[in-house]
Amino acid sequence: MENSSREVAPKTRGAVLKWQAPIYDLECALVGLRKKFRRETLRHAQLSPGEQILDVGCGTGVLTQLAAEKSGPSGKVVGVDPSLPMISLARKKAARAQSQAEFKLGVVERLPFGNETFDVVLSSLMLHHLPAELKRQGLEEIHRVLKPGGRLLAVDFDRPGHPLWWLGVWPQLFMPALVAIFAGKFQIIWLPRASMRSRQWGGGSTY
Repeated sequence: MENSSREVAPKTRGAVLKWQAPIYDLECALVGLRKKFRRETLRHAQLSPGEQILDVGCGTGVLTQLAAEKSGPSGKVVGVDPSLPMISLARKKAARAQSQAEFKLGVVERLPFGNETFDVVLSSLMLHHLPAELKRQGLEEIHRVLKPGGRLLAVDFDRPGHPLWWLGVWPQLFMPALVAIFAGKFQIIWLPRASMRSRQWGGGSTY
């Protein structure tokens, strides 16, 4: 395990969740984003044993650990996040679970990996933290680290379809990027060289 006390969090213009780390999993559970949701995400990713997988904006590492179970001992799964508290907690949870998932500090616009490293990149509820230009930079970086024929699964919020959802999301309305999403103005960015499709799934958007 890396020594987080010596690490320096990278700078980014995207939103970084720090103080939320100890209660993040509870917050997710309260709005229905439990392991069932994460497993459904991975079902769409269609992961196979032995694959090299990157989880961008991994948070506390719940999805990353589940992906590591899918890839097995012959694969490799790495989660990156710009928040040191999130990464520290993710490492502790992985150690307790004896998971092979690895965790690194990093930002999507400057991924610390070589070209064509990964078979799959996962992005779960991360894109809404980025301003529009940073989304483009991040997707270009994701395309860079994907192997030829690799795939990206990005899942994010859409406009709430039920009035009660507004009770859960109102604390986040101070974030301009989220306001645009909840207003139904999420910008889909198409990269000329990337093969990406957009479809609706479970009230959110999957890219």
